[in-house]
Amino acid sequence: MYKATCGIHVPFAHHVRGHRGPCISLHGHTWMLEVTFAAKVLDPEGFVIDFDRIHDELLTPCFQLLDHSLAVGATTWSETEGHLIPLGETLLASRDSVLGHRGTPPPCYTGELGGARNERPGGIKVAVFPFTPTSERLAEWLYRVSVSKFADDRVSVVCARIYESLQPAPSFAEFFES
Repeated sequence: MYKATCGIHVPFAHHVRGHRGPCISLHGHTWMLEVTFAAKVLDPEGFVIDFDRIHDELLTPCFQLLDHSLAVGATTWSETEGHLIPLGETLLASRDSVLGHRGTPPPCYTGELGGARNERPGGIKVAVFPFTPTSERLAEWLYRVSVSKFADDRVSVVCARIYESLQPAPSFAEFFES
């Protein structure tokens, strides 16, 4: 059996709805998203899956969705959208005094990726998920998106792993089918 693992670092903030501790506050991490694939037979080029293909079809869209965003669940989004619009406008307006203009909006993912999408309240970037974006739920989401894009008769998805932090010691959650 061959295995291939590919990942990407992406900085974003999140909110854990109803958390009993400090994660109720908006806070950010430099996350690492990682997926492991397996195959008994390599493709004609000698790969489980070419890493370039994994980056182009999976990791780059994940990066576009999440990079410098606030990740929230759909319920939190529906409750806060109206409040985020004036906040976003105020934050974006700070460019006027520094740059003399509002600048270019941050790049976003167009469409939906496994049920997640970008919104731009007041010009800031928010990633809206159909669930509260904990590491565990993000790992399952990444796993399911990976399966939809790559799993076939030859290739299987072994697991998806979400590192919430790497320093001082790694903290991660992973999801795999049992």
